[in-house]
Amino acid sequence: MNSFKFNRYDEGKNYLVTFTFIITCMTLLILFFAVCGYRYSFFSVGYSLLFLTKYAVYLSIFALALALVSIGYSIKHYKKFTNILTSISLLVINLTIVSFFYTKILDMRSNPMINDISTDYNDLLEFKLYKDHNFLEDEHFLIQRFGGFKLPNYNIEPLLLSGVSKENIFNKSLIILKNMGLEITYQNIDEGLIEALEKSFWYGFEDDMIIRIEELISNDIIINVRSASRTGRSDFGKNSERIKSYFTLISK
Repeated sequence: MNSFKFNRYDEGKNYLVTFTFIITCMTLLILFFAVCGYRYSFFSVGYSLLFLTKYAVYLSIFALALALVSIGYSIKHYKKFTNILTSISLLVINLTIVSFFYTKILDMRSNPMINDISTDYNDLLEFKLYKDHNFLEDEHFLIQRFGGFKLPNYNIEPLLLSGVSKENIFNKSLIILKNMGLEITYQNIDEGLIEALEKSFWYGFEDDMIIRIEELISNDIIINVRSASRTGRSDFGKNSERIKSYFTLISK
């Protein structure tokens, strides 16, 4: 039986490695254009996500398959060790891309097509700055009020706190929101209102959050929150996660 080894000095070319490298570079370039194109308003969200990103992921799947074949080819023909190292690197890059977007697809399918979550749908908080959120389509509002918030992770109720002052909760909320990575866009302690903005890391999708802190006759504090996305019909569950994270931190 022949001994298994890699020939460091083999001058034979593994063109699969080269082809995989080219496809991977094309994938990264298309993703770069998709991200930057939307962030800087060159492309619409539909073109960036449903066209550029979609076909970049298809290319990445193709490159992933090529990398696997390239690794097998290099092992079978005892090609240079650098060939298999390059193929493994390309495999990891494309596996990361495919896994990332596959996770996002699962998030989208496991959450209802809702992008606006509130703790109170009867007395819906209205935003002071980005007022487009205040004009809901009837159909979408009915889904939110009678469908979405009853589904897993969407049954979020107002938070009631005892033994604390409104001023203390207001100031603590400002710190918490900043630590969560949100930018404070509006604050008024007399109204008990705080608005904040969060941008996603890659595409720069913008979500608005408004908090209303009220003192009851019993001297307890009740907090209502609304978190809404400016773009898209699905928020991948991010708005509900944001509200629950804030409630967890403010309750400590």
